[in-house]
Amino acid sequence: MNGDIGSVAQEVERFIRAEGNVTPDDPGLTWSVDLLEAGYLDSLGIVRLIAFLDVRFGLRLDDEILLDERLATIEGIASIALEHGATGTAKSSSGMG
Repeated sequence: MNGDIGSVAQEVERFIRAEGNVTPDDPGLTWSVDLLEAGYLDSLGIVRLIAFLDVRFGLRLDDEILLDERLATIEGIASIALEHGATGTAKSSSGMG
């Protein structure tokens, strides 16, 4: 695997902060907090997160992944992404499909 969990988690954290308008000094947003329970993402935010993971990392979330409890945290999302080939390096922005 070419990536590391930290670089992927940082990308996911940046997305969550932007999506949820979370300030940089919010101490509650950690890589282990449950994003839904803590209110950082709602159902629409989850849909946008899934789209982000697809575009950014080429990660297609099948039913098995969608039911994975690790999908609730930034660290878990990064772990799933790495398991499925994410590298933590930018995909080309020349196309999204």
